[in-house]
Amino acid sequence: MHFDINNTIYSFISNLNSLLWGTGTFLLIVGFGIYFTIRIKFYNIIHFVDCFKNVFRGDNSSSCKGKKGNLSQFQALSTSLAASMGTGNIIGVAAAISMGGPGAIFWMWVSAVFGTAIGFLENVLGFIYKSKGAGPMGYISCALKSDRAALIYALICVAASFGIGNMTQSNAIAAAASELGISLPVSGIILAFACGAVIFGGAKKVASSAEKLVPFAACLYLVGAVVVIAIFGKYISETLILIIKSAFGFSQISGGICGAMLQKSITVGLRRGIFSNEAGLGSSVLVHSEAAVDSPVKMGMFAVVEVIIDTLLCCTCTALVILLTNADASGKEGLAMVTVGFGSVMSGAAKYFVAATTIIFAFCTLLGWYFYGEKCLDFAFKNGNSKAVFLYRILYIFAAFAGAVAELELVWETADILNWFMLVLNLSAVVILHNKAVKEINNYTNSISQHKKRL
Repeated sequence: MHFDINNTIYSFISNLNSLLWGTGTFLLIVGFGIYFTIRIKFYNIIHFVDCFKNVFRGDNSSSCKGKKGNLSQFQALSTSLAASMGTGNIIGVAAAISMGGPGAIFWMWVSAVFGTAIGFLENVLGFIYKSKGAGPMGYISCALKSDRAALIYALICVAASFGIGNMTQSNAIAAAASELGISLPVSGIILAFACGAVIFGGAKKVASSAEKLVPFAACLYLVGAVVVIAIFGKYISETLILIIKSAFGFSQISGGICGAMLQKSITVGLRRGIFSNEAGLGSSVLVHSEAAVDSPVKMGMFAVVEVIIDTLLCCTCTALVILLTNADASGKEGLAMVTVGFGSVMSGAAKYFVAATTIIFAFCTLLGWYFYGEKCLDFAFKNGNSKAVFLYRILYIFAAFAGAVAELELVWETADILNWFMLVLNLSAVVILHNKAVKEINNYTNSISQHKKRL
């Protein structure tokens, strides 16, 4: 009886999740991404190099000196990347290829490119409406003319932090650690202590940890991936052709496969890209709004840089490692598929390399989403409530342990539903207020053009 009830609940939530995150939702996000890209005159694509320059030299620029901010620009970028660069950069990409074929990678790129426009506008609006509330809550309350809507977003984000940001990540950490011979309960205990040691230092301690862990994890993983890609470099051109052919159904047609596979390739690829860069969720604004930035457009640039590093760089490297080494034909899935890819060069050491990088990435995500949760909790309790924050930290640590030892199918499904509600509230506000953000971007580009002419 108990088993039947659990199955019924899981089936209901899973079906609801599939309905909410259907093709329509993803096409809506990509559609707005394309529309916003056109409205900002392709700034996110044409000027991406300038975005990198402004973000990485921002801490030393004279215009930012004296600006108030709880975090440095590099800390803000690292914390935001910590939240988004989770197991999805490794396991999620392998799952996308398994479900949608090589063509899913092309649609992942599409969603990432146009997702930068949504993230750009989110962050511009976050700066403009910072005085109304932290992160996206400020512009949500103004756009929807409802403080309650902003409060609902904040509470949903706090709830989501336990799922997509915590338990699913700790589960992946425990799974990776088990490959190294560490039992699930032991992994859970170690993770709970490590998590507590950081988060009881508060949001600034989280940002400081992210500042150190994210660059290390990203560089370690990318160096390993680049080595594999370089060794199998002679197959890059045909792999890219395979991705394009599969994306538009040419390989499926030649193989006699029906159009259903093409549709799956598109939807899986779009979903992977959106879940990777969190386009439309507004979550990155929570940390970027804490940085010392001197203009809304420069804050928007963070989103462009974040998506390029997260999805277009790290996820693409994972995809190339899998496809160049034919690991997708190995019969393995998820982490095992990625391990096969790296194993083509690293042999037995691949298991340890993939496990170690997965653990670091997932732990970074766990910390990053704690930052989001604490900021939303601060908003919900009007700039802080020590008892509420203390309770949140205790529950977050317990969730990290529980996630390591439990089966999480229901948690995954519930987390996705919470993210959908975050998307609806945030994207609605961005659509309503996007003209103000576009005006700021146009003013910024005009001022830059006039400055160059005077020179």
